[in-house]
Amino acid sequence: MWDDRKSRTREEERRVPDGVALSLQEAAAWDLFDVNVRVGPSGVHGELALEPAELLQEMDDFYIRSALVSHWAAEEYDAAIGDEALARIAEPRFTPAWGILPEASFIDALATRKPLAVRITPGLRQHSFSLGRWCAGPMFEYLQHRSIVSLISRTDITWDEVAALLENFPRLPLVLLDTGYRADRYLFPLLDRFPSLHFDTATYLAHRQLESVVEQRGSGQLLFGSRLPLFTPASAIGVLASARIAESDKRAIAGDNLRRLLAQAKARIGVQA
Repeated sequence: MWDDRKSRTREEERRVPDGVALSLQEAAAWDLFDVNVRVGPSGVHGELALEPAELLQEMDDFYIRSALVSHWAAEEYDAAIGDEALARIAEPRFTPAWGILPEASFIDALATRKPLAVRITPGLRQHSFSLGRWCAGPMFEYLQHRSIVSLISRTDITWDEVAALLENFPRLPLVLLDTGYRADRYLFPLLDRFPSLHFDTATYLAHRQLESVVEQRGSGQLLFGSRLPLFTPASAIGVLASARIAESDKRAIAGDNLRRLLAQAKARIGVQA
């Protein structure tokens, strides 16, 4: 049987419905900065993983100007090896989100890179360490003191651990990724109590949920995320484009909030230099 898919051109494959096209037209003006992206080969998600050139093409297709990018190897295999692989990419549109471990020797080595952001991966299937002060206290002291943007997936931290972490390190710029649409009764009290807590929009996709946050708490703690390469950016872009919020709030979520956090980290590097 003839497979019509084989006869399609690249342009036809990338054709999108009119509603999605309108969302992308808006996104083109936002200067999107994606907080939740991974690059490189993956032993777990091999069929979805993207090399740098492929990731850039995907970003271009969705008007994502810049991305905070971590390397799969730093999460799934060895943090130091993953960080070396990330350093070799040296793509100006990528801001590295370095892997990090609680050992003093690892933190000392990471400090030479003058990091602006890290992705913390303490899960049992990753690097398996406690987020408690008794284990990771010096690591969080380092991150807080330098205002380093600290990413962690909701699957790797409990809500009680989020609260305890920010009680101990209230100035830590913590970004909670992959929160999901049923998180509000946990998330909202934490956002109110800890201004340094932020979360991304990759999986925060329930009907009019984004508006609810902005109406009640403003847009300052929301960051655009796509979860590339595991998710398409289309959902997060569509939700933001259709949100009944001010254009200034859309731009804040799309990238301005993340740029503000990274600027604070850059300023701390200047203080430390």
